[in-house]
Amino acid sequence: MALTKSAALASTPLFQIDSVALPWRDRIKLSYDRARAISRLYDLNMNDVLTVSQKYWAFQRDPIHTMDGAAATLLTIHYNLCLGTISMFPESKAELVKKLLAFEVSGQYCLTEVGHGLDAMHLETTATLLETGELEINTPTEAAAKFMPPTTPCGMPCVAVVFARLIVHGVDKGIRAILVPLHDGREMFPGITAKALSPRGGSQPVEHALTYFQRVRVPGRSLLGQIDGKALDPKTAFTHNIFRVVVGTLSMGALALSGLHVSSYVAGTYSMRRVVNDSVTHQPKPIIAFSTQKIPVLTALAQIFVLEAFCNQTYEVFVAAENIQEKHFIAAVFKTTVCSHAFQNFSALGDRCGAQGLFGVNQISGVHVNIRGASIAEGDILGISIRFAMDLIMGRVSAPASSDPTGILFQHESSIRAEFREIVRSAGKTHSREAVDSLILPRCQELICAVGDRLAVEAARQRNVDPLLIDLYIASVVKEDAAWFSEHARLSQGTQRRMEREAVEALYPQLQSMLERLEIAEYVTAPIVSDERWRSHVRGLPSFKGGNGTESAVVEPWL
Repeated sequence: MALTKSAALASTPLFQIDSVALPWRDRIKLSYDRARAISRLYDLNMNDVLTVSQKYWAFQRDPIHTMDGAAATLLTIHYNLCLGTISMFPESKAELVKKLLAFEVSGQYCLTEVGHGLDAMHLETTATLLETGELEINTPTEAAAKFMPPTTPCGMPCVAVVFARLIVHGVDKGIRAILVPLHDGREMFPGITAKALSPRGGSQPVEHALTYFQRVRVPGRSLLGQIDGKALDPKTAFTHNIFRVVVGTLSMGALALSGLHVSSYVAGTYSMRRVVNDSVTHQPKPIIAFSTQKIPVLTALAQIFVLEAFCNQTYEVFVAAENIQEKHFIAAVFKTTVCSHAFQNFSALGDRCGAQGLFGVNQISGVHVNIRGASIAEGDILGISIRFAMDLIMGRVSAPASSDPTGILFQHESSIRAEFREIVRSAGKTHSREAVDSLILPRCQELICAVGDRLAVEAARQRNVDPLLIDLYIASVVKEDAAWFSEHARLSQGTQRRMEREAVEALYPQLQSMLERLEIAEYVTAPIVSDERWRSHVRGLPSFKGGNGTESAVVEPWL
């Protein structure tokens, strides 16, 4: 199932080394080296990036990204956001593009400002056209500092796509994208300041930063697009210019799915290997035999196989869609659905590995942290859920038609949407804002996930996924909104539990084969998946030993 183009690369020392014990700067360098190796493996061209080709999608879907969240971050910013934006403008500089494609220059993307976040339409950074024909980039306030992209010197030159308000003869021409060189790999260029932020807890260090511009001048040709190219509708123009964020929404959902592959494999394999003494037979018994292990592991696997079908179908719909709104909607539904399931599984799978699940070396906690970042990047799942749930309620966008209008998941989706519309209708114009804020906004993600779950199951059926896997997926969805299915679908609590239990027991004999079908073993470095790896890991741990190694040692009282 998983893509294996990078399997050989994943097995090299570059990716097998445990970077946790390395000095901070060495860890950052390692992530850049890994990103460069992945870049060379895929050798993408500009058309791949622009069209989101099959090759580009394979690159984004490659599970090697789960082995180093920092390298994955660097690559998605570099190719999708930076190069992707440049690819939209035919007058782009060929020499710079060549260096970016070869990852000889690091590409960054400076859109979000610390004081504006998702409200990027009101960003404050300015790019003023001078009489010389140059553009002067300026950060007018502390709130206008560009937030998150790793713009500090990293050993290789760096250029950024910087979004700013284009000011021509005192007139605001809207938010535009401008190419701005940031540093030569060692020192920031004059007028540009990057302040390294404190590290994100638990993830590989990327050295995110705040970036400021103090009257930085660049040639007029650095503007992506024409100076007089302002559209009549500033919002439409802005949406077009940040289109690669939409592509990123799709990609981040795929990354979350890859993370779920890794975590499920680690937890499942560990649960089969780990044994305890059975209290009845007094014989060793693998912990996977207990329902407390069996249910979360098999549920995660069922969701993976169903969501894989959804992933493939979403990509096909995305590339075939003719407008940004349609592309953004299907990408948002996919990302929100996958991330929502992934987060529930990461916690459950990590907990079922006991104390071992807490250690980053066993990957589950590290993957969890990295996917938390991905769920925020290129469209925070709550933010995009609110946007598209409201669009659904108001009829500004439509979900794909159901292939099974009588199905229980379509009924679930339709019921929630109808409930939200009734809330808006009954509130009237005077109280609609308060009703939306208190009764609908907290549940927008619920509606988007309901759409996604229905689409995922329909995609799985169309692509001939094992019905037992689909049954367990549906049981897991029912479990998440037990009250609705009890109240509206007449599924009692006992019936709901029986659905889950029967699906789990039916799939349990296939556990080993399902883990193998993930095709993810080459990307797993967790010591707890085998006795051999665990022994090797222990041999490499720092040791603190007392005495001189004699056969008998006496510990003198010291208290």
